[in-house]
Amino acid sequence: MKVFMYIRQALAMMREEKLFSGIYIAGTAMALAFTMVMAVVYYIKLAPIYPEVNRSRTVYFEGINIQAENGGQGNTGFSPKAFEEWFLPSPHIEYCAPTLLAAGTGKMDSRSHACVVRGHDEYINVVKNWTNADFFKIYEYDFVSGRPFTAQEVEAKEAVCVITDALAERLFGKGENALGRMITIENNPETRVVGVVRSGSQLTPDSYADIIIPYTLVDFYVGSPYSGLFAVIATVKDSEHLQALKQELDDLVVRLQLSQPDLMPTRNFSFGEGVKMTMVLTKGLETHPMHVLRTENRDGVFGVVTGWQLFKHYAGILFVLLFVPALNLCSIVAGRMERRSAEMAVRKTFGARRSTLLNQVVWENLLLTSIGGAIGLALSWLAIYGLRTEIFGMFFDRSTLTTAPIVEGEMLFAPTLFLCAFAAILLLNLLAAVVPAWWSLRKPIVESMMEKQ
Repeated sequence: MKVFMYIRQALAMMREEKLFSGIYIAGTAMALAFTMVMAVVYYIKLAPIYPEVNRSRTVYFEGINIQAENGGQGNTGFSPKAFEEWFLPSPHIEYCAPTLLAAGTGKMDSRSHACVVRGHDEYINVVKNWTNADFFKIYEYDFVSGRPFTAQEVEAKEAVCVITDALAERLFGKGENALGRMITIENNPETRVVGVVRSGSQLTPDSYADIIIPYTLVDFYVGSPYSGLFAVIATVKDSEHLQALKQELDDLVVRLQLSQPDLMPTRNFSFGEGVKMTMVLTKGLETHPMHVLRTENRDGVFGVVTGWQLFKHYAGILFVLLFVPALNLCSIVAGRMERRSAEMAVRKTFGARRSTLLNQVVWENLLLTSIGGAIGLALSWLAIYGLRTEIFGMFFDRSTLTTAPIVEGEMLFAPTLFLCAFAAILLLNLLAAVVPAWWSLRKPIVESMMEKQ
């Protein structure tokens, strides 16, 4: 019963102080909307969303780093031979796959863009990827029909492919069965469709592709048999396996440089006459948060990201996005509570209990913050959907956003994000209101009443 009384009093206060209530609600709505937009951006970057549901266990190998004793550096990608000899046999890797998508630099490789022939003279721009069967275990696509290609098909170099439902509709028509149909890709043999997956979003560039083909149908290498154009993605079970994998790769480099120095990618580089060069595989190894931070800062391939950098980066974002707008709102609330000290004193004179007055303050702020929070959530959804190209273009590399990105429901509706942002703003606003009220109620009645003079 008391709760309804507090709510009625809060509504009465809103009618009496329309200007303050409007400013408070608008301020809360804008703070929460701004926070939610940024929170959704980083939720998309970091959270397990379709089809990248294994991000917490995914690691990225950007390529081979060449270090010269005079301080010079170079880098190159992996060839299929390097992938098959260095990564596939590792007992510390759960699944691993070569890729030409954004795992290498944060940008899609130019070779990922191609055309698919439709009819005689029609061409459709597509994003393609060459990879293996494990790619579909690292990234868990929903198959609308068919299946992923198998390890046996990859090894046998069969001309098969998996395409998205959006591409299937553009090629063959809505509702048409694409399984078994042949697709002509420029500069590639005809491939047979064995599976159709639900389209992903360009906001997940490490997995986004219109057509996926076995990597054995091409053989990219540059100079050395181990040097090529692929990055490698893998999943590991836990941090212990990750550390063991790092040690395994460091030991592998030592053995290779002793047993096969003429085949090493170091021969592709020159940093001066007689300058000694070494090969490093683990410098380009990243967990998913490190991968996001490096590509976000445009640090280039092999830009080392430390745990301290991760903490500073994301803590700074949290402070700017959440606490700065909320603190601005707190100053408004605190000023208002100082002005109400005389009112509190008068009500104490007529017998109002301290707990009753504090409860009223709490419910007033809870009601105002709830209204502002609901409006802010709606504004954030409208902004993210209506301005998705502009907003995401500021936080994702535009080379991966060839069209307006798909915004999935799981990206927008993240209850944990909203509850955390709302709880933090509510807590700050309540503290800004309750602390001055509590302090005022501890003062003698005459002193509180004189403050208004």
